[in-house]
Amino acid sequence: MLAYFSPTLGTLSSYFASLLLVVFFVFIKEKHKPLLPFIFLGLLYFSLGSLNYTHEDIDNRFVKELLRFMIVVTCGAEVARNTKRTEIYYILAFGALTVIINAFVFPTAQVEAFGENYGRFSGFYLNPNLAGSICLIGFAISFSISRSNLRLIGQFIFTLAGILTFSRTFIVVWVLINFFAILQNKKNILLPLVGLSVLILVFTFSDNLTLNTKRFSALKSVFGDEQVHTKTIKEDSRDKTWALYFDMIMDKPLLGNGYLKLSTKYRGLPGVHNSFLMIWGEAGIIPFILMLGIYSYLLAKSFAIFKTRPELFYISLVLFLALMTGHGYFSNFHTVFLSMFVFFELLRNKDSVKRKNIDDKNLLTEKSLNT
Repeated sequence: MLAYFSPTLGTLSSYFASLLLVVFFVFIKEKHKPLLPFIFLGLLYFSLGSLNYTHEDIDNRFVKELLRFMIVVTCGAEVARNTKRTEIYYILAFGALTVIINAFVFPTAQVEAFGENYGRFSGFYLNPNLAGSICLIGFAISFSISRSNLRLIGQFIFTLAGILTFSRTFIVVWVLINFFAILQNKKNILLPLVGLSVLILVFTFSDNLTLNTKRFSALKSVFGDEQVHTKTIKEDSRDKTWALYFDMIMDKPLLGNGYLKLSTKYRGLPGVHNSFLMIWGEAGIIPFILMLGIYSYLLAKSFAIFKTRPELFYISLVLFLALMTGHGYFSNFHTVFLSMFVFFELLRNKDSVKRKNIDDKNLLTEKSLNT
């Protein structure tokens, strides 16, 4: 709404989305304990970040973003708790289809935002890197879909849409997920064929698509006889961007430099493109440690049940790596919502294991008494 219609409609749709979360929270019958780690993270980030906040705040952005984030981690947490894997799967598949439609039907839709020869597509997600991470989440969830036809169709859609974003992170993490999937189940050995079929499709129709010339050539060079375009692959690498901010972070490591100092083009810098460094640089080391603890917990606990619930580890891995390449954690809420979803899934799995152990213990006791 904001990008293609008007700021007014963009604002109204944003407020309406937040209002829907509040309405859901008010009318849901059973309410649960709040997810305190995410609430504390929000409170610490905004309170400590406000200490050195010096941007001109004409439209009360600070207060708006604080309220929106707190609505997401309180009211939105109940939505995440009541959301099924298949529901997220279908929603993300629809979103991935908009990326494909963007590439094949409306290739010039983003000319005004990115320029005429941008050639990277993002559909409803507007930013191709964000769209790439969304496609990775959908691809990760596909491993929990029992119906093989739905799983394969989804994997094809997410892979094709992800390739069309020309996100380097997408390609690397897609390969990484395939590696873990084959380790988890040898039946997944044919999974790379999905990627191969997508590449054949993209290469076949490349003349009819408005593709990013540099990144498409680099992609072709990986699979062709010509020299690999390592310069394009390494161009604007995130580690070089992070390095621009190390001095600023170390200058005020305890309380940070203030809200928006690392997440906007402050002092001519491009934005840190790393949510962990953003939090440390803007609000200090305490919320940084909490943030690192939350996502280390998700990774460790999901890996512990990797054999039975591999999709939770894949999602956690994607979220962790996405946080290292983007700084929209407190304004683009898909990451925190999916993080809470994984958190609840881990709690459910823990409870089910406890119940199973109790049932097994009761069964053994009953058998012993009968004997």
